[in-house]
Amino acid sequence: MKRIEATYQVICTTEERPALARAIAVELTVEVPERLIRRYRTIETDLVARVEDQQQMSPGIQQLTLSFAGELAGSDLSRWLNLLLGNCSMMPGVRLIGLKLPDDVVSQFPGPSHGIAGVRELTGVVDRPLVATALKPRGAPVADLVEVCRQFVAGGGDLLKDDHNLIDDDLSSFRNRVERCTAAIRETQGDRHVPYLVNLMAPAEQLDQRLEVALQAGADGALMAPWVIGLDRVRELTSRWPGIHLGHPSMSGVVTSQGDGGISLSIVHGTLARLAGLDGSVFVNAGGRFTTTREQGRQIAAELRAPLGQIAPGWAIPAGGMSATRIPEMVEDFGSDTMILIGGSLLADQRGVEASTAEILERIRDEFARAKES
Repeated sequence: MKRIEATYQVICTTEERPALARAIAVELTVEVPERLIRRYRTIETDLVARVEDQQQMSPGIQQLTLSFAGELAGSDLSRWLNLLLGNCSMMPGVRLIGLKLPDDVVSQFPGPSHGIAGVRELTGVVDRPLVATALKPRGAPVADLVEVCRQFVAGGGDLLKDDHNLIDDDLSSFRNRVERCTAAIRETQGDRHVPYLVNLMAPAEQLDQRLEVALQAGADGALMAPWVIGLDRVRELTSRWPGIHLGHPSMSGVVTSQGDGGISLSIVHGTLARLAGLDGSVFVNAGGRFTTTREQGRQIAAELRAPLGQIAPGWAIPAGGMSATRIPEMVEDFGSDTMILIGGSLLADQRGVEASTAEILERIRDEFARAKES
């Protein structure tokens, strides 16, 4: 099995760099003193990461590339996180910024069951971004949520997902809501198919049962928060229950926003999400409620669509307080293979959900037609 290459940004001087590179290589793989490594010849040759490259990015900021034996990663993403950052997540100024994965390592993961092409085939939308919304708020009567489903679909919306805070306290309430929302969507969609994804947030022992209930009710899959329920748990669920599954960024800031440490946004919402079997990633976009940049969003989208062995490319889903006025910018940044996810501003529109959805759809069609002509 070929080797995994991981690139890190580290805070240190050029003089400190070789020792730090070796320390990271040892810490991530064997975590023992050098004298113990020398005692067993195969530890150095087979286990300890190799330092492949070192260079200065700017004064005080270095870049290190390490390679790991592919066998060390295994086929569970818990082990991947431990191998690629693990103990070094507690070292100040160590950030994972790049991954190169050989095909034989990637082949252990089936990836998403739909990806961009599969979702397009299901919805019949082939030439523009999809219009999506989040079903909310928690606390609204189920009848009101059902009406949101009807109006969104009647207005031409393409995909509905539960909000990540739309959580039912027990299985009976979950089943009742999902069945009623799914029925409203199917009754309104006509000849189209509008996917509906439930929020999979529950006690760990109920996750499989809830997803089974949702799929039996006619829902198409789930919204999952990998950094809440566990990245490898998501991989297990997507493998066991094929459907359209999207990743939500809740708690991902703990991983991505650790000052000069953590893991880059594009790896978290792009590479790792696809390995976990997610068909797309919701991520916070520039200009909303959170402090991200347009360039970071473009990097996430690029990673979602980049070649990754046999794994299908995934949908970019910019979010976090988007409105119809942001459509031109999102089309420019993310292109066609994007879900334009507008939640609160659509649901709060005084004209009603149907009229607001129809306007958003028309804006997307017009904007994307202009983008293709230019």
